[in-house]
Amino acid sequence: MQNQEHRHLGHILNHKNMYILTAFLVTLLVISAFIYTFYVVILGVVAVAVAVLVEYLFAYFRKKPFEMTGIFVTPLILTLLMPPELPIYMVAVGSFFSVFFGKMIFGGLGRNLFNPAIVGYLFLIITFPVELTTQYIVPGSDLFTSATLLRDRAFGFSLTSVTDILLGEYAGTIGNTFKLGVLILGLGLVVLKISDWRIPLSILVSMVVFTFIFDAIYPENFHEGLMSIFVGGTLFAAFFVATDPVSAPFTNRGKIIYGIGIAFITVIIRGLAAFPEGFIFAIIIMNAIAPMIDSIKWVQPKEVKA
Repeated sequence: MQNQEHRHLGHILNHKNMYILTAFLVTLLVISAFIYTFYVVILGVVAVAVAVLVEYLFAYFRKKPFEMTGIFVTPLILTLLMPPELPIYMVAVGSFFSVFFGKMIFGGLGRNLFNPAIVGYLFLIITFPVELTTQYIVPGSDLFTSATLLRDRAFGFSLTSVTDILLGEYAGTIGNTFKLGVLILGLGLVVLKISDWRIPLSILVSMVVFTFIFDAIYPENFHEGLMSIFVGGTLFAAFFVATDPVSAPFTNRGKIIYGIGIAFITVIIRGLAAFPEGFIFAIIIMNAIAPMIDSIKWVQPKEVKA
């Protein structure tokens, strides 16, 4: 069982896959620069520079080789989770915290318990809660606003509303504004087998189901079920964050349970808690129990006898 997990992880973290993932993240960053301004690219460059410096210093003082594989993924994901007008120093602080406490403190690539970018995001949202919830701008203008409201009934399910959201007509994080690009590139990761399809599929289906259920119980608190996968950070989190192969379960059944758990916690936080988006907390909670999910007897794959 353990050898199977190591072989699987080695496949996911190989150089080719990490380069493709990095290229897709850079693509989303460049697209966002057209929607907003070149400032978002500067944020990404700063985040990457801080991450590279931290990893280099770790390698230097621990007298270990400096590995470039996957070094850009964490700072790029963190940048794409940020509002487009966030001050540069906050992104630098978040990148440092992500790499130092979320990745290197555990031993580096492939050894982290939690998704490193989520660790940095949580630190920022606790330290700078106002900035992380208000530094949004309406695409194509200079107007500041909050992100697309998750409980706004104006976003009813229709072809027009879905098209507008997919094409980036509403404010969102840097990487989650142009949701059509997120969807296309996310499906690309699945087709190339860089991400496992079970995680995003179980998240998206469960989001709709749970939102429908809670909408029937608390209609004033929950958005229409079918829109739950288009508003907020659902698509980006499902395809690019929750699918981190290191912090997610290894078993196929475990991945489905993991996705359902993320969706359930997200829906609860969105509808009943004060915080407007629940994916960040949901993913880190499920990261913590991922090893326990894999250890459940009926989740483990059956061994084939020779």
